[in-house]
Amino acid sequence: MDEFANVSLPEDFDKILSVMRSRGVSVSIILQNLAQLKALFEKQWENLTGNCDEFLYLGGNEQSTHKYVSELLGKSTIDTTTYGKSTGRSGSYSTNYQITGRELLTPDEVRMLDNRYALLFVRGERPVMDEKFDILRHPNLAGTSDGKAEPFRHGDVTESVASIMFDFGADPAKLPETAILSETAIPDGEYVLLSEEDLEELFTPKEEEIHAKK
Repeated sequence: MDEFANVSLPEDFDKILSVMRSRGVSVSIILQNLAQLKALFEKQWENLTGNCDEFLYLGGNEQSTHKYVSELLGKSTIDTTTYGKSTGRSGSYSTNYQITGRELLTPDEVRMLDNRYALLFVRGERPVMDEKFDILRHPNLAGTSDGKAEPFRHGDVTESVASIMFDFGADPAKLPETAILSETAIPDGEYVLLSEEDLEELFTPKEEEIHAKK
């Protein structure tokens, strides 16, 4: 669901999302930032993110999104060392070791994330920072217009997939005049789908033609 914030949605979409998996339906919600989601679902926006097993952050410039991603990453423990020194007649020197917690990435560090990287959160797994895939290096690029191939044109017939033949016997005289079609009547690449009634009308001699032949 690209441009999720700009499409028409049912009012109870958050409830629909919660039962999609049991119905064999999956959805990818694509947003510019979390502020768009909060504007659409002021009170239920966390239900939508909570019902999704994966969260992919590609970058952005919206403060609440940076804070949300930073909190998702969690904290790590770091060792800190502090030194103290006092001078004078009875001077002293002390060293203290301490273990403290720190965000893996602060909101500011999330904002400054290199555009080459993306952050992926998968339910039950540790967060992953990985390089974005360059689609111009895809092995099938040569089959696209970016790879100098012919652009796709909807409706163009590129190959024959079926043929139809009507057998009226060896004697062409047995073919009703109403069934004689000009080879130039239908240009190449254009076809008409006929119903059974159309075919019957086309290939069955009309009653007045039968009386005329008698």
